[in-house]
Amino acid sequence: MPSTMKSSIKKKNRILCAFSALLVSAMLYAQAPAGPATRAFDIDITGYWTPALHEDALERGNGPEIADYGGFALNEAGRLWALSYDTSRLTLRHHQCEAYVLPYQMRAVGNFRIWEERDSHTQRLIAIHVWAQTTEGHRVIWMDGRPHPRAWAPHSFKGFSTGQFAGNALVVYTTHLKQGWLRRNGSPESDQATVMEYLVRHGDHLTDTTVVTDPVFLSEPEVRSNDYVREPGDHHAWLYACEDGEQVTGRAPDVVPHYLFGKQPFVKEYSQQYKLPLLASLAGAESIYPDFGDKIKNATEADGLAKLQPEPNRPSETSRAIDPEPQDGEIHVFPIRDHTYLLTGDGGNIVVQTGDQGAFVVDSGAGKLSDKVIAAISRLSERPIQFIVNSSMHAEHVGGNAKLGAAGADPSLPGSFFDLQSPAGATGLFNDPAHHATVIAQNNVTVRLQAAKAPADMVPADTYLEERRRKFHNGELIEMFYEPNAITDGDSIVHFRRSDVIAAGDIFTTTQYPFIDTKNGGSVQGEIKALNDILSLTGFQHEGEGGTTIVPGHGYLSDEHEVLEYRDMVVIIRDRIQALINEGATLAQIKAARPTADYDTRYGANSGAWTTDMFIEAVYRSLKP
Repeated sequence: MPSTMKSSIKKKNRILCAFSALLVSAMLYAQAPAGPATRAFDIDITGYWTPALHEDALERGNGPEIADYGGFALNEAGRLWALSYDTSRLTLRHHQCEAYVLPYQMRAVGNFRIWEERDSHTQRLIAIHVWAQTTEGHRVIWMDGRPHPRAWAPHSFKGFSTGQFAGNALVVYTTHLKQGWLRRNGSPESDQATVMEYLVRHGDHLTDTTVVTDPVFLSEPEVRSNDYVREPGDHHAWLYACEDGEQVTGRAPDVVPHYLFGKQPFVKEYSQQYKLPLLASLAGAESIYPDFGDKIKNATEADGLAKLQPEPNRPSETSRAIDPEPQDGEIHVFPIRDHTYLLTGDGGNIVVQTGDQGAFVVDSGAGKLSDKVIAAISRLSERPIQFIVNSSMHAEHVGGNAKLGAAGADPSLPGSFFDLQSPAGATGLFNDPAHHATVIAQNNVTVRLQAAKAPADMVPADTYLEERRRKFHNGELIEMFYEPNAITDGDSIVHFRRSDVIAAGDIFTTTQYPFIDTKNGGSVQGEIKALNDILSLTGFQHEGEGGTTIVPGHGYLSDEHEVLEYRDMVVIIRDRIQALINEGATLAQIKAARPTADYDTRYGANSGAWTTDMFIEAVYRSLKP
């Protein structure tokens, strides 16, 4: 076994031993009676710190080499994701300013500044702040006992961290992370990852041990340590400003640089340079343990090459992501921004804008909890619902139209004002607008629902045909954009301009592959265009996050980063299926080739209303002449 691999294994074993001791300490502390956030044995980690750059120098300098995955517990999805990654993807506008995800940030180059936040009256410790020089990474470790956010809350590159002291360690637990890098050679870390962290100070040295648990891309927790040296005085270069721009002109908006399965051109360079069997750097968790050296003595080139493709004809993986949809039979309200709210719990996300005119609602839910939806809206708005917009024809977006509509009123179209004999408004088409909210959608939603013989009080009466529909409501410009042939042929996205909130409907979700309903006019090309249209409306606040809030049809509140990763995924899978079609593959052969293998642990399903096979078939039907 090469000395570099032996050294890596020894180091990992030392870290595991240290981690076990810290974990025991943390467990003992957790069993102690509750007390104040600060205790007599608290450690002081404030000050200026610099990483020991000679430690794992490749990680901090040029970065690890392609296909250098030995000693890391990447599962099949993680390995294939990394092998398909092309660094040219960073030239795409929306990728250029992305910050580092927390575990990688703590290993990056640059200095760190750590300081305390205390209550000005009691001097109780509220939080510990860490500022990383590279990417201006500001993280907050809450020390006041507050709970972690609910599953539908937004994610960030630094996540949400809570800490407590245990013995001579600060123990930190982090959730709500964005997708980012485990390592810079394409090894991914998903938005479902959580991190346990142990910071121990020894004089002017600080050791940070991170334990990353990622059900999407790792087969077991990944344990690593980082060392820092305390430095006297201030460092002045704390800024890392970034604004994106065009780096490659003339590139189509639906192009995402990547490598097809088995086509990574540099995959053998690492193993050849260090005279290793190709399998040694691709094996995953088994390469962590000491007996691996004996296992690979007889490894063949074919054994390594097999790792470059999905294992054929294997059943698709099922998503291991947490479904943020509450299942307690209640409607939960999450304030977004400027009198705009997320309501979740009735089968799909609902957006509500309030003000002095009346509530403006996007999507009405499945209709199973409509009474509770109405009650929640009445607590947010003194005035009744005036407008309801349906983002598509699917049941979880229109199911509550009848009850929510009947609970509302649109005083701008009182039927009795125009015709005392008719409650149907000036046009005769509206459902008693004086005592009913106006339901709006792209015209195909109405056509499709009528063709399906939906109840009349579910069908939108106010429609538009092309491009966009505009309303100035509650002091805010609201734009509805038609996205033809995306999920269906009647999809709309709704942009609240002042609050900068976009209701995306099922064009974007964080829970599953896009439900491309080809029978009702959906297509993969239209879906990609719609996702790019959302990205054309967004802006980030700082280092690739914040800014515009996107409410998915299902899932957690997002910003442009999540939409970007989702767009990339759809483009990459489209390209793989198109390549197989060009080679003459049948639908059955394409399914057997598992073109979604590196995304199934995040979005896949083998049962239910929308499975991985259904998604592959929808993309195939969209692309096959």
